[in-house]
Amino acid sequence: MATAGVALPLVLALAGCSVTGGGGSAGNAEPRVTATPAMLKTVGVTFPLDAYEATPEQTNTLNRAQGILITQCMQRFGFAHQAVEQQVPSASKSNARVFGLSDPDTAAQFGYRTPGMTDAPVRTNPQHEPTAAENLALSGENEIKPGTMPQNQDEAEKSGGSSVKLNGKAVPVGGCVRESFLKLYARKANEVDILFVFNLKGEAESKTREDSRVRAVNERWSQCMAKAGYKVTSPLQATKELGFSGDALSSPAAVTAARADVRCKQEVNLIGVYYAVTTAYQRQQTEKHGETLALAKEQLESRLQLAASLTR
Repeated sequence: MATAGVALPLVLALAGCSVTGGGGSAGNAEPRVTATPAMLKTVGVTFPLDAYEATPEQTNTLNRAQGILITQCMQRFGFAHQAVEQQVPSASKSNARVFGLSDPDTAAQFGYRTPGMTDAPVRTNPQHEPTAAENLALSGENEIKPGTMPQNQDEAEKSGGSSVKLNGKAVPVGGCVRESFLKLYARKANEVDILFVFNLKGEAESKTREDSRVRAVNERWSQCMAKAGYKVTSPLQATKELGFSGDALSSPAAVTAARADVRCKQEVNLIGVYYAVTTAYQRQQTEKHGETLALAKEQLESRLQLAASLTR
């Protein structure tokens, strides 16, 4: 997920057996999980840290707003520019594969291929090759050291832009892409890094993978897959271990393997264990970083107000 890019962000009824770990949340102790849901499909499930991030729909609004800011900036230099709109899945489809393939219907129909998978978006005007001047306005000078770039919009405005000029106007350091990013995501010095929540989720994910309860359920899943004739050790790396890629993801062999994969996940309740343990680690993060997360949420709401004013 580079932070100045247009695509940033343009940049899961509890039932079943209980799972417990080392009590407490201090140090490296595994957080306690008092109950584990018996679950398989993960479409639309939520986690504690989700409350501090933009929803998929809000992310789409932010992406459109950043595109508008880029267009407005380019117009200052006399260039007509329309940013490619990039959509993220709706909330109704989010987290569908947060723990790998888990939908038996999808497995039976598509194997390991993700339904609706499309190629990357193309330019709005593929016939137009941007000139050197347009590229300069869009991205700024080449080989700018990150440490020398303004870190927020207030700082950028005080600096007055780069020493390079187009049509008598100073090009923003990092170009219009960087300017749009700062205007939307880093307006003042106290803005919480937009990757803060993302990084917390990544940390929780890493701890989940190393958790003893997750390692144990992975082993049970692997044993189940072995009985079905497949030698695999990681449910999150199944396609790689099985050698499926590209068109082969939906081949008859992949469909057969995918159905066995999902069946084994259900048999050992792998998804329920992953969900419960991930939730526990994310809850640790919300308790540890509550003050910063509250500020991040407040700034997100302000950011969304600005985005709404640009896109209405």
